[in-house]
Amino acid sequence: MAGRHTPRQRGRARLSPLTVIGELLFLSGLIVVGYIVWQPWYTGTVVVAEQAKLAQGFSAELKAAAPTEPYDGVVPVAARPPMNETFGLMYIPAFGSTFVNNIAEGVSRSEVLNVTEKGIGHYDKTQMPGEAGNFAVAAHRSGPRTTPFKEIMNLRLGDSIYVQTAEGWYTYKFRSIEYVLPEESDVLLPFPRLDGVPGVDQILTLTTCHPKDFGSDERAIAYAVLDNFQPASDGPPEDLLKVNPDIGKA
Repeated sequence: MAGRHTPRQRGRARLSPLTVIGELLFLSGLIVVGYIVWQPWYTGTVVVAEQAKLAQGFSAELKAAAPTEPYDGVVPVAARPPMNETFGLMYIPAFGSTFVNNIAEGVSRSEVLNVTEKGIGHYDKTQMPGEAGNFAVAAHRSGPRTTPFKEIMNLRLGDSIYVQTAEGWYTYKFRSIEYVLPEESDVLLPFPRLDGVPGVDQILTLTTCHPKDFGSDERAIAYAVLDNFQPASDGPPEDLLKVNPDIGKA
């Protein structure tokens, strides 16, 4: 119609730099929060489930490699494997009734500690299970991949820690925990800071970072002492089967 003006469409308002920065910060915050929520779920659920599945298969391999000669009553020394090779399984009911994790030789982050299929590493300069001295291992408490020792503070005096190798089952009893600085490497000596008989007692030492959530200022060191050995031919210890019956099905 003559004389009527068509309304001019208004252009989109330009975003100010502060608005853009604010939106970017908001999105970054969502990403960070999402990661914080996702990461514990992934390592605590997905990785744990993968380890349980791997453990069943590897436990069968250990049984197949068991010594054929009758047990003579002398606790055998587990064979020392090549570097980065998986050689045993660790069961810690205090971390959860079905907790189990592979143990590999060495503590390389890229080859062992950060590898989902491994996770617990044995300090290769320390003793093996069955050998007088200190069987010392390491694992993460937090991180994006594996966190086997996340619940190390759940350990209580007398709690059992089971190590399965081709030779059989080594049962250790938790004794104590302490916090040390990263450079205090004497916790890896053949007989660390624990009452006992050097050259006779067999110690298990768990080492991990402290505090729990992405901390590395200190190390948490848990000590346990060998309490019993059961040859592979006898199957898993009864006390372990009570809390995790699935082990007997492997």
